[in-house]
Amino acid sequence: MVVDIDLPDPTVLIKLHGTFMIIAWILFSSIGTTVARYFKKTWIAKQYFGGEAWFLHHRVYMFFTWLLTCCGFIIIFIDMDGWQDHAHAVVGLITFILCFLQPIFGAARPPEDVRKIFRLVHVVSGHLAYVLAVINMFLAMSLTTAKMPEEMYGLFGAAVGFNFVIHIVFNVLEHMSMKKGIPTDPTKDASYSRWRKVTLMAQMIGLFAFTVALIALLWND
Repeated sequence: MVVDIDLPDPTVLIKLHGTFMIIAWILFSSIGTTVARYFKKTWIAKQYFGGEAWFLHHRVYMFFTWLLTCCGFIIIFIDMDGWQDHAHAVVGLITFILCFLQPIFGAARPPEDVRKIFRLVHVVSGHLAYVLAVINMFLAMSLTTAKMPEEMYGLFGAAVGFNFVIHIVFNVLEHMSMKKGIPTDPTKDASYSRWRKVTLMAQMIGLFAFTVALIALLWND
C-alpha cells in the first residue's frame, strides 16, 4: 500500500530518513557498542536498577538506535512508490531486520548450555548491522533521489575514520590494563579507567559534532 502525502518539499521524508539513520548509527550505535566492549570493568561500584552501569548505558544507547532505525524504515517505506530494487534498499532491509532482532537476542535468557550461542549471535549480528549501516549510508549518497551534496562523502568518511581511531585508542588502553593486571580489590575499576572515560567523552563530543554537521549538510538546500 502506497501512502500519498502532499508535502511542500518532496524530499522531506528522505531527509528525515537520513537524519534518523545518521543519529542512530553514527552517534548512538557507536557509543553503545563502545560501552559494551570496553567498560565492563569500569564504574564497578555503581549499580542502576540492580544491574551494572555499563549495561544500563548500553541498553539506553541501543534502544535509541533501534527506535530511530524503525522510524527511519517506516518513513522511507511511506515515501517510496513501492519496492525499489537497488543495493541501498536491499542492504537497508537486511540492516533493519538485524537491528530489529537485536533486543530479542539481548534479552533472551535461554538455558545455560545455549546462552553463549545467543550472546555470540547478539554480538556478531550487532557488529554486522553496524557495518552494513555504514556501507548503506555510502550507498545512499550515490542515489539521485537522495540529492546529497558531494561534501557528505568526505565528512561521513571522516566520522567513520574518527570512530576507528577511537577504537584503536581503547584497544591500546585495554592492552595496557591487561599488562598491569586485575586489581586486588574487586570493588575498584580496572587500570586506566580514567583514561577510558576521557576517551569516551572525546568520542561522544566528536561523534556528536560529526552528527550535527552531517545533518546540517543534509538539510542544506
